[in-house]
Amino acid sequence: MFHRVCPNSTKRRIRSNSGLEVTPEYLESTINFLRQNDYEIVSLSRAAQILNTGDNIKKKFVVFTFDDGYADNYTHAYPIFKKHEVPFTIYVTTQLPDGDAILWWYLLEELILNENLIEFEFSGRQYQYSCDNFWGKESTYHDIHRLILNGPIDDFNERIQQIFKNYDNINFQERTSNLALSWKQIREMSEDDLVEIGAHTINHHALNKLPEAAVQEEMEGSRDRIESEIGKKVEHFCYPFGTRNEVGEREFRIAKRCGFKTSTTSSSANIFPEHKNFLERLPRITINQKRDNGNVNYLALWLNGIFPCILNKFKRIV
Repeated sequence: MFHRVCPNSTKRRIRSNSGLEVTPEYLESTINFLRQNDYEIVSLSRAAQILNTGDNIKKKFVVFTFDDGYADNYTHAYPIFKKHEVPFTIYVTTQLPDGDAILWWYLLEELILNENLIEFEFSGRQYQYSCDNFWGKESTYHDIHRLILNGPIDDFNERIQQIFKNYDNINFQERTSNLALSWKQIREMSEDDLVEIGAHTINHHALNKLPEAAVQEEMEGSRDRIESEIGKKVEHFCYPFGTRNEVGEREFRIAKRCGFKTSTTSSSANIFPEHKNFLERLPRITINQKRDNGNVNYLALWLNGIFPCILNKFKRIV
């Protein structure tokens, strides 16, 4: 599981955001590491076929997936996959290329890194954060992040506006446009056999906070919107956030009802033959350059099951 591919930078960052990014060199090292360790890199559709038919492939297999739909997937990741002839999937949250989303977590990061005092009124209460050092900025980011996420879906955008109200020099749409894939880029990649475009909802909300009908609309609406742009069937889905805190049996059932071949979570686990019966909840392993101190060899501890086994208390299906 990846999100972004960004050139190395010495700029100070909030760790939870920079942890979503790998450098182009690290992505290429990951591909080389897998091939040197005799992995077959396959498309998501091929992985589903292997699980469904029990194909007796001689190599272990791995799938590359990217969440959300960032422009750097096109500018930095795509050329590397082309160079190595490696298939991959991008899950698109359709509000991003439509220009209707607010990538607030990056805007919040920029605000906190540029200011030593953050003040705003939120739900009738005054908030003030002093953040004149690194750990103060980290703490402030996570406190405000929780304020934004831990409320009703209905007033989600209003909460964002409240927090940024005193900082009117921020252009939400321009920042999103700079960070997000365009439909033109998505269409171009979709024409390449190496690339599969998957659905990732319309709004990127935590699905378990929505009524059942709204969950289905998020799934089907994003799928239908992408299909209308690329002229191809969209057969794979990814749950926003994707942990046990955001998805469960209800969401898995709805994804199956929508007819997706596969649906992926953010649970850290390996794939086993038993997943043939659980294609609506496939786990993934996060590629985190910062977590692994830039050493791609740590990936072996995830792939061989040591870390997932400990995390999941020896459960094969999570």
